[in-house]
Formats: sequence, C-alpha cells, structure tokens
Amino acid sequence: MDLTSHDNQLGILKAKLEKALEENALSLEAQRLSGMGVWKYDILNNIIKWSEEVYRIYEMDPAIDQPRLDDIFYYANPKEKESVEKIINDAIRTGASYNLDCTIITKSKKIKYVNALGRPFLNVKGELLHLFGTVTDITETKKLVKALQFSDFTIESISDGVFWLDEKGRFIKVNRAACKALGYTKEELYQLQGADVNPTFTIEKSRKLWEETKKTGVLTFETSHRRKDGTLFPVEITNNIIEYEGRELRCSIVRNITQRKLIEGKITKALEEVESLKNQLEKENIYLQQEINLEQNFGDIATNSQAFKKVLRKAEQVAKTDASVLLLGESGTGKELLAHAIHHFSNREKRPLIKVNCAALPANLIESELFGHEKGAFTGAMARKAGRFELANNGTIFLDEIGELPVELQSKLLRVLQEGEFERLGGSSTMKVDVRVIAATNRNLEQAIKEGLFREDLFYRLNVFPIETIPLRERKEDIPMLVHYFVNKHSTKQGKSIEKIPVKVMEALQEYNWPGNIRELTNLVERAVIISKGKLLAGGDWLPTQNNNNMLKNSRTLEEVEREHIIQTLKSTNWRVSGKSGAAIILGMNAKTLDSRMRKLDIKRS
Repeated sequence: MDLTSHDNQLGILKAKLEKALEENALSLEAQRLSGMGVWKYDILNNIIKWSEEVYRIYEMDPAIDQPRLDDIFYYANPKEKESVEKIINDAIRTGASYNLDCTIITKSKKIKYVNALGRPFLNVKGELLHLFGTVTDITETKKLVKALQFSDFTIESISDGVFWLDEKGRFIKVNRAACKALGYTKEELYQLQGADVNPTFTIEKSRKLWEETKKTGVLTFETSHRRKDGTLFPVEITNNIIEYEGRELRCSIVRNITQRKLIEGKITKALEEVESLKNQLEKENIYLQQEINLEQNFGDIATNSQAFKKVLRKAEQVAKTDASVLLLGESGTGKELLAHAIHHFSNREKRPLIKVNCAALPANLIESELFGHEKGAFTGAMARKAGRFELANNGTIFLDEIGELPVELQSKLLRVLQEGEFERLGGSSTMKVDVRVIAATNRNLEQAIKEGLFREDLFYRLNVFPIETIPLRERKEDIPMLVHYFVNKHSTKQGKSIEKIPVKVMEALQEYNWPGNIRELTNLVERAVIISKGKLLAGGDWLPTQNNNNMLKNSRTLEEVEREHIIQTLKSTNWRVSGKSGAAIILGMNAKTLDSRMRKLDIKRS
C-alpha cells in the first residue's frame, strides 16, 4: 500500500470517527433536552450500561457509581417496587416488551417520576441476549397532570356552574353543578347551545359579550337561564376568554341568584316602606308644626262642675273604642280640647290627631284638603298632595264645624266612614284608610237635615256617640280656676308677673253670661293682662258690664246673642275683621271662620 492510499484511508476513518462523534454528541444532547436516558443490560455477561442522562436523572456520578440491575429503580413505594420487578422479570423470562410509569428516589433523596420502557433482543435461536430501554424524567409532566386533576376536581366540586363555549355559543365542557342546575346530563348539554338555556341569547348579543369580555378581561352581568323542564331562574355570569388548542373559548361561571333576588326584593320593599313611613312622618311633622303654631292649649282638662264631669266621663267611656263621636255645643265650649282628650286616651294615641276646620276652608279647596289631589288635578296643583284622611291613617281625624261641609262632599265623606276608601282629586286609584272620626258642630244638624243642608245618612253615621258640651254660663264654678289658668298663661307669654286678682274683678267675671264661652274668657283675660301693671290684675273698661249682661239675658236665641256679640266686637275694631287688631283675634276665631259666620248671620257694615 503506497503512502497516498494510506492517507486516503486515514482520512476516511477520521471522517467516520468525526461523524460518529458528532452523532454521539447529538444523541447525548437529544437525551439531555428530552430528559430521556438510554440503558442496556447484557444478560449473558450480567453487565449494565447507562447513558449520561440516566446518571443525571438518578443524580449519580459515572466515575463513582456503578449501576447494577437492582439499582436501575430506587422505588419510593415498596408495593410499586414489587410490581415493577415482576414486570421486568417477566420480560426477561418471556421476551415481552414493557412500558410503565413509576416513582423513584434519587441519590439526593428527591422524588421523581419516570417512564421506563424496555425491549428484549433475541438471537436467531430465540434466546434472549440483552434488554435495551429508556428512562425518561416525567416529573414536570406528572406535576402538571396532577395539577390539572386537582383543578378538574375543584371545578367539579364547586357549587357554581362552569361552562366552556366556543365562538358560536356551543358547549365544549361543563361541570356537574351546571348539569344539576339546568337538569341536563353532560352528554345532553354537549348537544345544545347557549340559546337553548338562555332565553335572551342571540348570536349578535353573544358576539358583543365576547368582544366586551376581550376588552375588559372579565365581564360580569345578570340574565336568566331555562331549565330542562322549562322553568326560569335568575343567574349572575362571570365571563373570561381562554385559548385552547389554537382557538378562543369563553369560560362562564354561572351562579344561581334566586335567593339573592328574593332578599333584594324584600330589602327593596322594606326600603319602600321605610321611605313611605318617612314621607308620612314628614307630612305629619309639617302638619303638627302648623298645629303647634296655632298656640292651642292641649293640656289636661280640669273642672269643678258636676255637669262637665259627666261630659268627661262620657268621653272616657268612648275613648278606647273606634266609634265615631259627635261633639255638640256652642262655639268656644272646648270641643276641640275634648277631641284631643278622647284621642289621647284612645288606642291610637301614638298616631297623630289631624284637624280639619270645615268652616275655615273655601268650598273649592276643601275636597283637596280632605282627600288630597294628583299633580295637574286643577289649576295650581303643581305636585301630588296627601289629604288629611291620608295623613290620619291609623290615627284620628277631627272634623270641626262639620255642619259647614258642602253637601256635594258629604257623600264622599260618608263613603270614607262606611268603607274606609276614597280617591284623590284627579286620581283613579282607590286608597284604603283606617281612621277614627271625631266631628264637632255648634249647628242643629237635625234642622239642617230638614232644610236639605245636611245628609241624614251622614248624620246617623257620625252620631254614633254624641257628647254635648256645657256652656260656660252653666259651669260658672269653673270660672275662677279658668281665670287663674289664663292669667298665668298670658302673663308668662308677655313677660309679666301677675299674682293677685281683685275680688270685684272675679265677681264681675262670674256674673257675666259669656256668650262666647271659654274662647271669649281667654281673650278677655289676655286683654286685662296687657293693660295691667305690677302684680295685680287691673280692672277697667275691659270688664263685661251689667248692662250688656242684662241685654244678653233678654236675648231670645243663641244666634241673636252671637250676632250681637260679633257686631259689638266689629264696632270696637272699626269693622276690621283680620290682622293683629282685628275682630277675629279678639273673638278667638279664624278670620275665614268669622267671615263665614258673618255671612250666615247676615252681618254687614251699615
């Protein structure tokens, strides 16, 4: 062999060696990257060989650690070891291949999961020469699988329904809770779409929700779902977009909110009731403030008169009932104070006593005051207004001067008394109320019935328990007590300290017949306090004279006495009806009431 030929052969061998080394390096790199080591067991010579990757998986040093057959697997579980050794021994005995997963403990005591694959090699005679196999580190894969199993277990265990839908709204995956809520099996749901369980579902709506979810990342909204039996229930859905196998899926977590809706409904109803009560209290507060501004005395009723004590006993007897009460008697005899006492001792004392003066209200407004009105019911009705009956619900209403109520409204009042219902002016809905009625009048209602000015059926409805008050001239034993009371009241009000009342003054007051009754007495005492100086109540021209007293005694009727008294008062004020120095203030009357009485008694300035 010449030198050239020798060099050629060396070049070929070198190339083959370089190729082998390169292939071996690639093989080792492939093993490292894949986490798969190669091993071979020479059965005839009982020799085991590992690749570098096998050493790395077991965390062993090739220069120190020499593998033996028993060292191929360091089992974390003794039962698993028995099972694997049986499989390998069967492979050696029968020449069968195997593929199994097992748990090992490395030299550094770490637990790993490996996949072991073994394949026997036989000679032409069928004799086993060696085993060849691989060991692959599948620790991370096993952890991921276990995490997925844990995730699936968690998803299947939660009480909320979980749906995975594609872009066309078809179900891809569902959990047990979703099936239970809708009444379908998983197989049935996989044949359905979102539109089959959501009555409001449309492709367009689904597309919009899809886009909105992609923008916000998470989207929560409320809708309703339909069960297999056709029943509906409210749900709250939280949407997410996930990527799976190269496509986008929508993950919807669905929560049944039936109980929450019921609670919200109850809360809403409770809030509405609270708001209604708040509005009612505000209305009552406004009304009561108006009543307080009238500066009426609603204190205890005291008397020394046996006749008036009988009146109070009657009031006490009827107070605890819900019966209608009709207070009769002259003007100024304390009918309103008596009404307050009846309400105070009734079962409705915690609710307001609403007062209506039927004589003081213009005929065109009294219906609105009693029953309320809707917005736009008449010119000037800028907002809805609650009537006095509405304010008095579960309480008491006091209808003063009931005899002055227009005939056209008496039928509507009768309906409230009989059926407890009415309509607001301009309204169509019927309102129900529970109101105890106390009415008062100084008119002869039976005579008004004969004259066609008062309904007979309304009279009998009001006249369930009539109480006739006593005029002051029939209970003169109460005059000293009343005088002292009014002196203290007006003295305090005007910043004075009057401690004594002359005997002559008291005698003059007791001799007077008091056609204006207690109202006239309090006005007269107030006038005396104004002109008094020091601690003694001054006498003077304010005292009623014997002449006018005799004149009143000789009067034939109460109306004549009243007419004359009003005329005298008007003359003293130069016929001024209202204002601080008007006759209405002196007489203790509302200016509108005085105007009404003047028309009724035909009082005109000459």
